[in-house]
Amino acid sequence: MSKKVSVFIPVYRESPFLESLLDSLVNDPYEDKEIHVVIDEPTDKSIETSRRFSEYVHFIFNGKRKGKANVLNELAKHATGDIFLFLDSDIIIKNGDKSFLETVVEEMRDADIIEIKKDVIRDSLVAKITSYDYLSFSLSNWYISKKIGKCLGINGAAFAIRRETFESLGGFRRVICEDLDIATRSFIRGARFKFVDKIAVSTKAPSTFREWFNQRKRWGIGTAFWFKEYFNLLKSVVREYPSIVLPVILFLFPALPPLLMNIFIPDEPFIKMFFISLILLSARTSIFLPPAAFTSTTLSTLRNFLVMIGSLSVYSALFYLIARKFQFYFNPLEFTAFYFVLAPLWLLIIIAGIIKVYVKPESANIDWKV
Repeated sequence: MSKKVSVFIPVYRESPFLESLLDSLVNDPYEDKEIHVVIDEPTDKSIETSRRFSEYVHFIFNGKRKGKANVLNELAKHATGDIFLFLDSDIIIKNGDKSFLETVVEEMRDADIIEIKKDVIRDSLVAKITSYDYLSFSLSNWYISKKIGKCLGINGAAFAIRRETFESLGGFRRVICEDLDIATRSFIRGARFKFVDKIAVSTKAPSTFREWFNQRKRWGIGTAFWFKEYFNLLKSVVREYPSIVLPVILFLFPALPPLLMNIFIPDEPFIKMFFISLILLSARTSIFLPPAAFTSTTLSTLRNFLVMIGSLSVYSALFYLIARKFQFYFNPLEFTAFYFVLAPLWLLIIIAGIIKVYVKPESANIDWKV
C-alpha cells in the first residue's frame, strides 16, 4: 500500500520560486499526494499564483503574519497524509531520473525523519561563499546519520517526518529555530534519522552581506536559546559520543581550530621550538639562515600565519573531497573567502548570541514572528 504524502509550504507575502516549486510538485508522477500552501499577508502576485494552481493545491491566506510554526501546525491538523513533507517557498527541486516524492517515500521506509540534501542557488557572490556553510551542514548530518542514526538538528528548508512522529512530538514549538528544536526533540524520543542525498533542493541564500548578517543574527539568537534549553542534553551527548561530536563541531565551525590554538597554545614555547629548529637546520645548510634571521623578529606573526594556512589547507582538502561526494560546486577562492570571512564571523555571532542569552536574555529581540 502506498503512503500518502502531505506537502506543506509556508509563504510570507510572496516568493519568486513558488510557481516553479508548485509546478515540480504538481507534475511529479507520484499520485498519492496533497499540497498545502499557507500565505501570510499575501501580495497580488501570490494570489495570481494561487489561481493558476487552485485545482491541484489547497491554499490558505492569512491577512496578518501568524508565524511559520503556527501556520504549519494548523495545516497539519487538517492533512490526511502518512508522511509530512515540509518545504520552504524559496527552494527549487532538483529533479533527477526518479520522482522526488517517490524517493521521499522510499527513504522513509526505515526512518522516522529525513533531511534532504540542500545546496545554494549561486546567484550572487555572497550566496556562492555561503554555499560552503550548506556543504558543512550536509557533511555533518550525513556523518551523524551514518554513525548514530539520530540527529540533534536539521535545516528545515526541506525535510520529511512521519505523521505519527510529528504528532507524538506535539508538532512545532513557537521558537525561533523550530526546525532545530523539532529535530532535538526527535533525538530525545529516539526517532530514526536519515540524511538523503539521492534527491536534492537548491535554496535561496542572502544576496548581500547585510541580508546574510541579519539572517545569521536571527539564527545565532535562535541557536543560543536552543543551546541554553538543551544544555544538559548536549552535555550527555558529548559524553556518550565524543568521537562523533568533535568532528561534527569541527565540520560546522571551520574557524574554531585556529581560534582555539591562538587562545590555548602559548606563543613562547611554539616560537622557541620553531626558532631552534631553524637554527639547527641552518647548521646543516646555509639556505635556512635567511628564514632564521627573519623569524627571529617576526615569529609571533609567522606563527599565526602558519596556523591559519595549515588549517586552511586541511579544510580545503576536506571540503573539496566532500563536495565531490555530494556533487557540490567547489572553488578554492570562494572557499578561502568563506574560511577567512564568513566562517569566523558566523562563529562569533553564535558566541555573542550565547553570551547575550545567558547574561541578558531580555535584550535578545529580533524581528521574527514565532
